[in-house]
Amino acid sequence: MPVTPPCPTLVHPSRRRPRAATGGDFAVPMDLALPATFVAFYALHHDRYLAYAQAHMHPAAAKTTLRETFGELATHWSDILCRPNPAAHAWDRLVRRIRPRVGTIDTSSSLQYQVIILHRAGCSVTGIADSTGQDPNTIRYLLHVWTRDNP
Repeated sequence: MPVTPPCPTLVHPSRRRPRAATGGDFAVPMDLALPATFVAFYALHHDRYLAYAQAHMHPAAAKTTLRETFGELATHWSDILCRPNPAAHAWDRLVRRIRPRVGTIDTSSSLQYQVIILHRAGCSVTGIADSTGQDPNTIRYLLHVWTRDNP
């Protein structure tokens, strides 16, 4: 009996040509349905992603960046789900789009910086762990070390 791979090979969305039904001289927009897993991911992470983005840029720019990031995630969603840690990969895509303010917080790593920003935005340890794809104990440790070193 053949073994089915855990992630089926799909045609990448950028290689497909969308077809729109035409009505006379006007194109009728297509109805696109996002995967339920992506919709759930968006609902779970949107607010924390927005808080992180708004800590680095004007609210309008943060919303644009978030829209672009989630658009990129939706486009590559099937590939992202095949990764060992989809949440961490998605978080990395957001962070790459945002240039942190240099020198605002003295931290030992970029992850610790991200954790402190989310913590200051009111996110819980569990919420930070979910959004960054890290273990909650790692988040607690990074917060503890930073609090100890920055009384």
